[in-house]
Amino acid sequence: MGAELVQGPDAGRQLDAEDETLEDPETGATVRRLTSNPGSDDYHLYFTEPMWYDDGSKLLFRSNRDETWGLYAVHLESGAITQLTDLPEDVGGITRVATEPTALFWCGRRLASLDLETLAVDVLYVRPEGYGGSVIGGTADGERAVTAISEEVEVEREGRTRDEWIAELTAQEPHSQVLSVPIDGGGVDSDGEPTVHVDENRWLNHVNASPTRPDLVTYCEEGPWEEVDRIWGLDLETDETWRIRPTEDGESVGHEYWLADGETVGYHGWQGTRDDHDAFFGQIRHDNTERREGPAPDIYTHYHSNTRDLVVGDGTHRTRGPAFVLLWEWDQTAEKYAPARKLAGHEWASDDDAHPHSRLSPDGTHVVFDSTMGGDGSDVYLAAIPDDLEELPRLN
Repeated sequence: MGAELVQGPDAGRQLDAEDETLEDPETGATVRRLTSNPGSDDYHLYFTEPMWYDDGSKLLFRSNRDETWGLYAVHLESGAITQLTDLPEDVGGITRVATEPTALFWCGRRLASLDLETLAVDVLYVRPEGYGGSVIGGTADGERAVTAISEEVEVEREGRTRDEWIAELTAQEPHSQVLSVPIDGGGVDSDGEPTVHVDENRWLNHVNASPTRPDLVTYCEEGPWEEVDRIWGLDLETDETWRIRPTEDGESVGHEYWLADGETVGYHGWQGTRDDHDAFFGQIRHDNTERREGPAPDIYTHYHSNTRDLVVGDGTHRTRGPAFVLLWEWDQTAEKYAPARKLAGHEWASDDDAHPHSRLSPDGTHVVFDSTMGGDGSDVYLAAIPDDLEELPRLN
């Protein structure tokens, strides 16, 4: 495989606005549908990844509207859309470097960086044949891309549940590495090799970089949450690793993410079994101190928070419970989270439908989520949070 990636003529193409502003029929919240291109699917970046940039004026999203999956940006004031990549293979595993106008992604086996101003693409690393790559992180100083690669193993998925094939894949103990590569002055044309920080025969995945600490990342041990210690910390300078939010028998946690302070990790999980559980969400410092948790409506969902004071969650899909983006506010007097408030319906239908993957904006005024409720594939939505959450209906 050639290392070079050359942008095609559509990189930088300007597209008309597709947005429309709606009022949620149950909550009264203002919801803006940012994408509505017929026949395509549009998704914001994975909920763990920073996606606002240019002083919060633009939002990154991924779309298959141009044959391959590419990276786009919506200008939030005008609604206009810019195509950022025109590359020969699908773009995936995308993140944005928090301190730089730079995006990182996989294009085939190539780990690449994109200058969000000039749209220049550089290939930093080519992963070995027979290995898959996970979501990428960019260190807080903008110097390194961090990711995990795992050996691709044969697993039969036809006619099996997701839990069944994940359990089989985990049992095969695929070779995995957590590695970092320089963003500037390195890559495939340099003399240096990627730095391997973790090298094990277990399924490792999804590296999250602290937004404030260049030395600090998390990675996860994939598998049935009941059977693995999912959340791991890693010091990139010393290669020390440790469990974050260790679980006891009958406890499961995952879907970890960093809060804005870069010191605290959020997550959700449950006590008991999948069929008989007490679900919760929470946050904990990376050194396993200052744990705070609150009750959640379901185990199949995602959560995000910038600070401990306000948490957003997906609710769940409508076959199981509340198909709403939910908000929890910390009650300082009661020293617990107040009952959840409904922000916006998303009509999430099942695990096979587009997951909302709700995420708070950096200033905490909006929530971005994905939904197929527009009726023609997945689209990106932005819901405004009222100044007073008591304006929103409570979740019963």
